[in-house]
Amino acid sequence: MLRVLTYLNKKGKYILIVFAVLLVISLLVFPLVEITDERIDYLPDSSEAKQGLLILNTEFSDVLMTSGKVLIMNKDVTEILEIKEEIKKIPGVLTVVWIDDFVDLSTIPIEYVPLNILDNYYKDNKALFDITFADEIDSNVTKNAIKAIDELLQDDGGVGLTPRSVVGIASLAVIVALVIVILIIVIFTDSFIVSLLILITLGVAIGINLGTNIIFGKISDITFIASSVIQLAVSIDYCLVFMKKFKEARSINVDLDIAIPQAMYQSLKTILASSLTTIAGFLAIGVMKYRIGAELGLVLAKGVTLSLICVVLLLPILVRLCIKWIDKTTHRVIIPHFKFYQRWINQRVGIGVLVVLLIITGFSFYFQNQNKYTYSENQVEYTKLEKEIVDTFGEFNQLILIIPNNQPEKELELVQRLQTLDYLQSVTSLYTVISYGTPLDMVPPHVKAQFLSESHALIYVTFDVPKESERTFDTISNIRTISKEYFDTSYLTGESVIIYDSKLVIEKDYLYVLIASVIAIGLIVFLTFRKLVTPLLLLLVIETAIWVNMAIPYFQNIEFAFLGYILISSIQLGATIDYAIIMTDNYLKERLDNSPIVAAQKAFMSSIEAIFVSILALIIAGFSLTAMMEMDLIKQLGILIGRGTIISGLFSLFILPQLLVLFDKLIISKKHN
Repeated sequence: MLRVLTYLNKKGKYILIVFAVLLVISLLVFPLVEITDERIDYLPDSSEAKQGLLILNTEFSDVLMTSGKVLIMNKDVTEILEIKEEIKKIPGVLTVVWIDDFVDLSTIPIEYVPLNILDNYYKDNKALFDITFADEIDSNVTKNAIKAIDELLQDDGGVGLTPRSVVGIASLAVIVALVIVILIIVIFTDSFIVSLLILITLGVAIGINLGTNIIFGKISDITFIASSVIQLAVSIDYCLVFMKKFKEARSINVDLDIAIPQAMYQSLKTILASSLTTIAGFLAIGVMKYRIGAELGLVLAKGVTLSLICVVLLLPILVRLCIKWIDKTTHRVIIPHFKFYQRWINQRVGIGVLVVLLIITGFSFYFQNQNKYTYSENQVEYTKLEKEIVDTFGEFNQLILIIPNNQPEKELELVQRLQTLDYLQSVTSLYTVISYGTPLDMVPPHVKAQFLSESHALIYVTFDVPKESERTFDTISNIRTISKEYFDTSYLTGESVIIYDSKLVIEKDYLYVLIASVIAIGLIVFLTFRKLVTPLLLLLVIETAIWVNMAIPYFQNIEFAFLGYILISSIQLGATIDYAIIMTDNYLKERLDNSPIVAAQKAFMSSIEAIFVSILALIIAGFSLTAMMEMDLIKQLGILIGRGTIISGLFSLFILPQLLVLFDKLIISKKHN
């Protein structure tokens, strides 16, 4: 292996060319990768919500236009109708619906409008329009239309309850996180040029990873937001391990032709073990049937693989090219060494630490199972205007029930049955808009298009329930049960239904992900250290850290996304098992010449730099996402990553050395002794 690494290091010019070409190609194709927030795409094909949406896409495309609400306050009916006509003229506005589309307000005073219509469109001197736009929410046409409506209404209302776009905010969050991580690298490495080389190395890996996402065609906004920041943060310690080994090798032999390959060889085992466990943790997410998790896992695994390749092949070449500047820009590293803790590393303390750890393990495992979860990743807080709408008119949670066409009697019976459900605001079908028995050729085409296709009919059901709650899920289950009594095939879809179907899938995924990640990572650690007790100790330390992290929300009495729970169980395990591997590897090397206690003390001191900088980077990466993002899942995932990194880092630095001493006879072979 040393001979191969020496050969590769001599071919630096060609390797640089290959990486440059790959980076340029990746940056050119990256804009072609679509970033989507459509969660329905990631549900299994068997999902009823997904099947229903496919029917809507193919047979009722107008129904899926970008929609929202327009609130108008402090205006009389005449002024409201004038405003409606003004809004309809704005470019990008497709339709505006109000009471006058159901009754003739020129002959019927608004006080006499049926309550089932009035309550949805006019209350407390406030009017509410249903509005649809001709283009997606991200398009300039739609953005300009919303801006024009807000300017028209000024303090008397505005547009609300439209879909959110997070991509622009996501890009800013990624940039902020990367800048802060860069500052950490500069401060906590011993040369400014080394900092620059690390950033170039990992920047190339991230750039290639972004470009190679073209193989997926499109990626979710969650993957786009999280992947680059996490990839950078978890890969830093690979660079630091190599630079540490290079410094040691160069202190023995100043000849770069010998020192660099030697450093590559000496660091390869640790880097491989660390990266492979991280990759395994990310790939474990790939077993999820909810494919958004699988996609994130694959993108992160691909990214860490590229980081590994860049650190092993590219970084040594850059170090060789810049060695003079590295030497000239060396500075003192400001890293706490916790020397006071060395004297506490002994068997007596170790026994106490083990007992406390096992108690913490038991309690944290119990309480992390008592959490309350949400299942929508995309939930954002209402604006002031949206809160005004919801407080006045209710939640407006609309579901669409798709049934077979040409069975009007059954459809009417079903509508009447649905009207008995709790929390109902309205049930609208063709036969609530027109009189039953009206010939279909007398129905205006634009009305018919909202309810009928050649094969299917639509029933719009609106409830005053949140997007996600037990009431909402019970309502969805009831509608599905009732519809199956009337039709053999029916499909219920809508945002809440997508969340409900996601819940059914995600809850089954957790056990698969946990088993896959523990087995895969445990096997890699076992193959690395060749002792069964080693992966058990390392997994005990990191899994306990994960459970402590996940138990904290229970004591805070907060709900968080179940998808985040699944993702963090693999991300924290895969990302922070590196710390335990670095500590264990240093312990085994020090154990060649020292007693268990001395070896643990020296391993503790030699591991601090790589672990400390990596911890800081991952903490900043996580908390930057929390600070910058609106999406609940990303905010929560950022908190879990940042807090979990702190806990895993503390456990690896202060608990693991004690356990290594305590179980030394099981870890160290006779040959090693």
